[in-house]
Amino acid sequence: MSSILVSPSMRRFTAAERVSNVLFVALHVSTLLVFLVPASWKLVALAVGGYSVRMWAVTAGYHRYFAHRTYKTSRAFQFVLAVLGATSMQNGPIWWASVHRRHHKFSDGPGDPHSPVHRGFWYAHIGWVFDTTVPRPRDDSNVTDLTRFPELCWVDRHDWVPIIGYAVICFAIGGVPGLVWGFVLSTLAVFHATMLINSLAHIWGSRRYATHDRSRNNAILAILTFGEGWHNNHHHYMSSARQGFFWWEIDASYYVLRVLARLSIVWGVREPPASSLARTKPAGPLLPLAVTQPSPPQ
Repeated sequence: MSSILVSPSMRRFTAAERVSNVLFVALHVSTLLVFLVPASWKLVALAVGGYSVRMWAVTAGYHRYFAHRTYKTSRAFQFVLAVLGATSMQNGPIWWASVHRRHHKFSDGPGDPHSPVHRGFWYAHIGWVFDTTVPRPRDDSNVTDLTRFPELCWVDRHDWVPIIGYAVICFAIGGVPGLVWGFVLSTLAVFHATMLINSLAHIWGSRRYATHDRSRNNAILAILTFGEGWHNNHHHYMSSARQGFFWWEIDASYYVLRVLARLSIVWGVREPPASSLARTKPAGPLLPLAVTQPSPPQ
């Protein structure tokens, strides 16, 4: 029976992935509890605070540090970044970096794990997470600089530990209402804001640079994601810790990194060179935006 339901080209979810998928759906359903638990400014502050810390951990930690190595830090603070990022429910730091590096290698091409050009907005936003018709998005061969750290491998294998730990903290602060506001709502807000960079930031916004993809700059997304919305800037020069290239492009993650640099917690914070800032003219037409296309061959 299973050979009929699952084609040879399809991969199967692991037991851990099945549990994760069920919990992910359950977390969305549990947002309805917000109408059943009391609300207070304390709970709102818990949700906003949790969103801010973990969004920064994803943008400055998972993205700008683990995926792109745009600054340096100590091994101890590297571990702190890994644990904080794991509380965002976006898998471990090595998994995240691997998938993101693959995204840049094949950006908006057939090998991109989450391109709206090939599979549409909703696939790029969330569908790719559940797609078993394509190979696993992680590729260990592109993260050998990270897999040499046993503590990062541990966080990557046990990413559920920081998630549970954060949920316990929220419950300890505010009971069930604290769990709903501080963990459920805050976690999903971080998750979907991050996914909007995969989906919406390749559809809506302006293009200063003629990159070989559909990446866009979007000020609204930049505010929501602490600077990630300057996505066309990022695809133009991905080695920069600063994604808001100009003073009027708000980049909260970068501002915090500058403070940490003054405190000597991080160093070697990379900036875009002056030669890369000039606007470039498109070399040809943009890739067509498709609603849906077949999965890339395995």
